[in-house]
Amino acid sequence: MAGIGFKLQKLFQEDYFSARLKAYAFAGLVTSGPWLIVIVTIALTQWLTTYLSIASFEERTTFNLTISYCFIFSQVILGIQQLVVTRYLADCFYEKRYKEIFPTFIGMTKMTIAIAAVFYVVFLTFSELPFLSNLLILILFLTINLIWVQFLFLSAAKFYQAVAYSFLGGAAVSIISVLLIDRFLMPYLTAPFATSMALTAGFTLGMLVTLFGLFTAMLLTFPNRETKDPFSYLSYFDRHPALFWTSFLYNIGVWVSNWVIWFSEGGAVHLGTFRYHPVYDTAIFLSYLTVIPTMTIFVISVETRFYERYRVFYGYVNEGGTLQQINKAKAAMLLILRQELQRLVRNQGLFTLFVLIFASTLLSSLALSKETISIFQMTTIGAFSNAMVLVLTLLLLYFEDQRGACITSLLFFAVNGVFAVALAPFGYDGFGLSFALGSTVTFAYALIRLIQYVDEIDYHTFCRYEPRQRSTRFTRVGERLNRRSA
Repeated sequence: MAGIGFKLQKLFQEDYFSARLKAYAFAGLVTSGPWLIVIVTIALTQWLTTYLSIASFEERTTFNLTISYCFIFSQVILGIQQLVVTRYLADCFYEKRYKEIFPTFIGMTKMTIAIAAVFYVVFLTFSELPFLSNLLILILFLTINLIWVQFLFLSAAKFYQAVAYSFLGGAAVSIISVLLIDRFLMPYLTAPFATSMALTAGFTLGMLVTLFGLFTAMLLTFPNRETKDPFSYLSYFDRHPALFWTSFLYNIGVWVSNWVIWFSEGGAVHLGTFRYHPVYDTAIFLSYLTVIPTMTIFVISVETRFYERYRVFYGYVNEGGTLQQINKAKAAMLLILRQELQRLVRNQGLFTLFVLIFASTLLSSLALSKETISIFQMTTIGAFSNAMVLVLTLLLLYFEDQRGACITSLLFFAVNGVFAVALAPFGYDGFGLSFALGSTVTFAYALIRLIQYVDEIDYHTFCRYEPRQRSTRFTRVGERLNRRSA
């Protein structure tokens, strides 16, 4: 997200309502745009397949679960390298080592494909789907994984317009594909799995359009396309192991409750391959839509008011400011941080409260069951706390508290998993409660950790202990892979 503050600050300098509206729209596009576009695409595709009678319920379920599995496990794979590569790219940009960026993209792409292949092989051991269905799943799975890789690099390079246009183009192709299938192919889709495969192929085509749009933007953004030493970034797994654990544990912590509940009361197995929970999965999907305001407000808060004070404080630290200047800058920075966090919790809290109060009215129009609405109310609380956990984790990383961020992610994963297992025997009464409790406990810890850490930020800044690098395992692996790639 670093860098969009210049655009936001320019918009906020114009003292009228439309400028502020543009600033919030821009921040929403950067933080939630691609995610929203994908969700809207899936929702429209599901609506079209239902109301145009394109597919039976079983075929629609196969299509929905195929997409869900690809997105869920691609996020897990992304979490393995996400923060480590982000830190490496940040150092490359800061130190003007631009020649190392494109090789890193090549290396991360190869590593992502290798990890995705392992996940896919595990999936094949359980899959009872026909060969063509498995092949389509492989293509879609690899495509989504590569989209996240390119999204990471283009976001680091601040090429947000290309990201938005690529996702919009892919979404349009996916929707048009469904309409064309309904118009021209339906009479021929009589074989088993034919309709679900056609829908998956159409959605995959849209994702491929997004992928190649992002790749074109990559070529335009990084004209220096050297490929020397593409795996040098692996050394950062030795230098910053906490970043790996932070992103990996957080991403699996998001889904661990789902995985446990899939095997609980009401869980189902589709075609002997996909395990899911139709009630809980629907509720958790809808609840995550309620936290979009959090990320939009957080980006605007961090990249405008807070970042200015943050830069002043560390400017005095790095450039030899006096003790009085440092203390004054620290007080101003912490004041703004406290104000912005209070505003964030208040605004998102009011929005979440509104959703909870009117949940029955809002969701009854979607013909959802009472169990889904009840679970949704609990998962909405969990989604609110989860969003706060993410915000606080990012702030801990802003202040270089990698250990605190790592412990937060570990706690998030552990408590969500433990509560999910402990409450699973209660069935529908416990579903959603585990996610709400686990996320809220982690939220409380992360908030206390941030308050205690920033209260002594001058001490941590001047007296930071850099632990000795205990291992060079990944560095050696990177060097070996570099020699082989050469």
